[in-house]
Amino acid sequence: MSVLSIHSQLTSQKTEQHYRHLFEYMPICIFVVDLAVTPAAILDANFRARLTYGYSSDELVGLPFIHLVPAVARQELLSIVQHVQRGETVTEESVNQRRDCTVFPVRVSASPDPFNVNHMIVAVEDISTAVQRRSEAEAIDAERRRIAREIHDGVAQSLAGLRFKSASWRHMAEGAPPVMRQALEELQAVLAVAILDIRRSIFALRPLDLASSGFVPALTQLVGDFGDQNQMAATLELSEAGEALPAAYELPLFRMIQESLNNISRHAKASDVQVHLVIGPGGQVIARVKDNGSGFDPGRIGLSEQTGHFGLRQMRERALDLGGTLDIISSPGIGAEIIISLPPAAFSESYASN
Repeated sequence: MSVLSIHSQLTSQKTEQHYRHLFEYMPICIFVVDLAVTPAAILDANFRARLTYGYSSDELVGLPFIHLVPAVARQELLSIVQHVQRGETVTEESVNQRRDCTVFPVRVSASPDPFNVNHMIVAVEDISTAVQRRSEAEAIDAERRRIAREIHDGVAQSLAGLRFKSASWRHMAEGAPPVMRQALEELQAVLAVAILDIRRSIFALRPLDLASSGFVPALTQLVGDFGDQNQMAATLELSEAGEALPAAYELPLFRMIQESLNNISRHAKASDVQVHLVIGPGGQVIARVKDNGSGFDPGRIGLSEQTGHFGLRQMRERALDLGGTLDIISSPGIGAEIIISLPPAAFSESYASN
């Protein structure tokens, strides 16, 4: 055997070992499935798959893949197999089950093996954390709707009725002592401010339906309504590099922008608000919310969270959950700018799963 052929063989072995190492230690579950047998059986599985599903390597090899899927999702698996057999790549959310029969949500991506038409490559991500976060967000939205409705139908209506009655009392008290008339005028002024605050609270609590209206129309309505409600000049500028906003970013980003606007309404004493959203390659996002209000010292955020600015911490936590950041540029007297930066969607999903 020549030196050249020996070198070639060693290089080939090294390359094979390298790719085997990559396969074994990928941070998601990877399966190679044999479609030439019925039911389709597992030929190979990496370390994350064995860890996630609770099987040893020997137990997984030869196991029908359908054993990893609960009865309620087996028809979905058959549909995936049919698509792959037609040469298609499929990605969808479903549920799988571990060896102990516990069921968990997954995102499944299946595609034909480019080197063997009878094999299917399946990548499975455990999305339990993402689904839990989604469920919590939905529960929060439902509670916000309930509170907004109760405030509107209860306190807001009572205050409006009291303001109407106080106007009648003020009219009937034309001949009353000046002190009484002044007291009634002060009551009306207090009620007017209270009603305005209640309306702002209802506006802040009201969740817009992103699913039916879409992110951009909902954000456009939010900014426009905010300006009308608070008698401010509020503008929205969108910059897209031919990319759509990742679905996983829509609700948390909307809530962060909404909370930024709510903080401006409550604390900034601003007359102008600008919202600028940039969607870059791969779904990278930069959102800026800037006002010309009174500003504040960002170094005192920890203290301010104890006295009414708790939303800032929640916003930062939302950004961190997605692998992003939230920065604040402000100082007393020059307004404030909130900068929300989110990474490309693929990086964010990997960050959330770890």
